[in-house]
Amino acid sequence: MSRNGRLSSAELSTREDTQLYADPEHRKRELNVVSVGWSAVADEDDEGTAVVRLVRHLLSKASGVRAFTYDTALRGVHRAPLIADGIVVFTRQHGGLKPHPLQRYENRYKNGKCSHDLYAAEGRVCERHLTVDGETYYAPLSVEELERRKQNKSRFYHRLVIPCSRGDHEFRIRVDETNEDREIDPSTKKPRFNRAEHLRQIPPATPAGRRLLGFRQDSESNHSRFDQAYPHERVPAYGANAGLLIYIGYA
Repeated sequence: MSRNGRLSSAELSTREDTQLYADPEHRKRELNVVSVGWSAVADEDDEGTAVVRLVRHLLSKASGVRAFTYDTALRGVHRAPLIADGIVVFTRQHGGLKPHPLQRYENRYKNGKCSHDLYAAEGRVCERHLTVDGETYYAPLSVEELERRKQNKSRFYHRLVIPCSRGDHEFRIRVDETNEDREIDPSTKKPRFNRAEHLRQIPPATPAGRRLLGFRQDSESNHSRFDQAYPHERVPAYGANAGLLIYIGYA
């Protein structure tokens, strides 16, 4: 994203490992670019909408794409349609999201039952515990597998393990938007649950998530050099389209 020209670009990578980056056959390439008009209100939403449009265009031309990474300009409302299209969307987790209750998992035995309160926290499913000091602690549950099921639209599930003194439980939960999530809550007049905002297909604070943080688009470094190429980081053009033309010539 270049603040000068308000350029938003989406890229696909053919390389499978960062060690192959020096090989021209495995370098990232810019496949599409679009200008995003400056808006003082909901600026990131404008960028996110443009990115969704770009990615869907790329998907129509390259059906084998399985994953896409971007920055925090993408919120849950942007990730949800791309996930439904069947790809894994990875971004950093937004700060400031409060833990959201999901459900209570219960299992009955002949001599009683066990119960586990599950919450969405830090982009993944956690079990809520109370410490001896009365503090609330959210323990992340181990994600054994990200499952993809293809129907009219793709569905993604986390296969989880819930630790329990009576024996661990295996549990599956949707990490894509459901019909129930989209229902309007009469009390708030808003959708009941923004699942794609609170639950990530690949949570950032996991080994897989930390590795994906390094797959930042090459366009970011290009934009940085583009900004530095002009005095005061201002492109000599009026309007996003004119700035886009200069950027294309620069790239």
